[in-house]
Amino acid sequence: MYGSSYYKLEARRILSGGYGSAVLAAMILMIPSYLLMLIEQLLFRNADAFSLFAGSSVIDFIFSVFVTNMLTVGYYRFLFSYEKTEPVNNGVRVKRDYNLVVSGFTHNFPNTLKVMLTREIYMLGWLLVGLVPILLFVGFIAFLSYSSDVIANVYGLFNQAMTSPTPDMVRNLTNYISENCPYLPVLSTLTFFLSIAAFIPFIMKNYEYAAIPMILADHPDMDRRHAFARTKDIMTGFKLRYFLIQLSFLAYMLLVYAAGIFISPIMLIAGMLMLDPYMSMTYLRFYRERNNTIEYNISFYGPHMP
Repeated sequence: MYGSSYYKLEARRILSGGYGSAVLAAMILMIPSYLLMLIEQLLFRNADAFSLFAGSSVIDFIFSVFVTNMLTVGYYRFLFSYEKTEPVNNGVRVKRDYNLVVSGFTHNFPNTLKVMLTREIYMLGWLLVGLVPILLFVGFIAFLSYSSDVIANVYGLFNQAMTSPTPDMVRNLTNYISENCPYLPVLSTLTFFLSIAAFIPFIMKNYEYAAIPMILADHPDMDRRHAFARTKDIMTGFKLRYFLIQLSFLAYMLLVYAAGIFISPIMLIAGMLMLDPYMSMTYLRFYRERNNTIEYNISFYGPHMP
């Protein structure tokens, strides 16, 4: 198994001479998401925090299922086309088929939708499992707030300490907590560590399902059961390796976000457009190497598999 530098070198080699086409494909992928952000800002500009969170979460989930996931599969399929043709052939630039970026809607859309929707539902379920300690803690705090004034007083003292953080304010807050609710620091610490532990399965499943869009881009007819079995085969024992590949792009990401914060938001968008083909092709090289390493069980995956 190779390291991050090998996959990144392979990505640069394959994209060489055709990077501009990949950037244009990334633009097709990202424009709908940016438009959605603008629409949400218009829809919820006067909404309270809860309405903003609830409304945008529902819209984002629906948009992700029916639009973003389809475009992601198509975008990977477009990048797969780089494997079949060299960007420049005898001095003549290869014409890229940008219809592949939207091919998630045209290449067996029902199957792609079913598999990707299943992934979203599974991830939502694992996320809710991770939120259980936090939800229990919030419910307990809500009960105390309803049944007594202790939490309200703690909240008031905390706001005073944050507004004018003097030693006396901090001392008043800590003294009140130790006298009236000594369990609160212990309970908060316990909730914090339980939440971290509960989110571990969510993180592991996120990496286990990471190859599904690439699998569907490669094999649009693979059904749900086989796709999930295949991504498990590919990622088992290699989740940390995939994480390290992602981590290798951290410096680039920080540079792009710094440019967006300190120079202009346009720099953030431009930076992401320039960086995304490099990152995505690197992930595809990891997938291709793992996919070629593991033999398919023809009787299990069906006769249409190689």
